[in-house]
Amino acid sequence: MVLIVIALTIHEVGHLVAAVILKIKFQRIKITLFGFNLNANLESIKLGNKILLFFSGPFLNLVMFFILADTDYNDFADINIFLAVVNMIPVIPLDGGNICKAILEKILDGISVSRYMIMTNCFFIVCFSVIIYIRQDWFYFVLIIMAVRGIMEENRYLFEKSIKYNYYKKFRKR
Repeated sequence: MVLIVIALTIHEVGHLVAAVILKIKFQRIKITLFGFNLNANLESIKLGNKILLFFSGPFLNLVMFFILADTDYNDFADINIFLAVVNMIPVIPLDGGNICKAILEKILDGISVSRYMIMTNCFFIVCFSVIIYIRQDWFYFVLIIMAVRGIMEENRYLFEKSIKYNYYKKFRKR
């Protein structure tokens, strides 16, 4: 368990270092069940910088894997490669989901992106459920919780957009 916490901390330090290098301003750092959360306004950040920011955590886990593989710290290396791979699954709020969302935002409107991310999260919830059933590996339940959280965030975004749209539509007619 201690090794997992250390690997998660290394992952989040990767994001923090990238944010500092890319000069991304954030209001606060929040520690959650799923890691650290840098509260920042990412809407004004270029796509390339967003991808670098989201990929920096898994990248640092990959670096740790390659440094420690086939050493006395092989178990820690395995945890790092596992974190890197899992974080690249295209599920919001994982890094892979955030990268996918950032790319889609360049080609689709926000509502379509949110709907796509909700469908993707639902697909992976089904996949994780099948894995739990077949392998009896309850770790994937954590990923299901994360995917449900992502669906709730995207639904909140869609709800806020609909309120704003209806508000402006109502008052612009007058």
